[in-house]
Amino acid sequence: MKKIISAALLLAAFASAHAETFNFSYTFADGPAVTGSLTGHLVGDLVEGVSNVHINFNGTDFAGALSGASWSAVTHDWSSAAGAVVSTNAAKNNFIFADADPQHNAADVSTQFYFVNSRDALIGNQAYAVNWNNGDIAFDQPTRNATWSLVAAPVPEPASTAMLLAGLGLVGTFALRRRQA
Repeated sequence: MKKIISAALLLAAFASAHAETFNFSYTFADGPAVTGSLTGHLVGDLVEGVSNVHINFNGTDFAGALSGASWSAVTHDWSSAAGAVVSTNAAKNNFIFADADPQHNAADVSTQFYFVNSRDALIGNQAYAVNWNNGDIAFDQPTRNATWSLVAAPVPEPASTAMLLAGLGLVGTFALRRRQA
């Protein structure tokens, strides 16, 4: 019985330490839209450890793994080492997600979405999405009539977790009975 309780506690600890999934959307002032999801940990209004990014621009999914980076006002370039800065507060966003490393392989980028709020005069405050494969492109300044949303994705129903724990309990019960026999 102790092993069953230990397994249930371990499962609960794993579930609480597991990264959260977030859905995001950005609608440009003239209508084009970017939607997607990512995983990470929300700390205040910033998402840390951003990974598993999926993006859809005007109904077309970006293909393949996406590289994340942030704009560096010091080097005036994308910094892959710094990672993407994604926030529930649009004014704190500083990220690019592209199908190639924008810092080292910018010429290979065919799909990208970036949202930057910077004091760097070279880039300033911009949102930009492009899919060179089908010709979709959108650009604006986020301070205008655009909208940004980043929210936690719906959590699975508690019934699913309860059924999982009940199943583990049954397996433990059968194992205990088998051991006693």
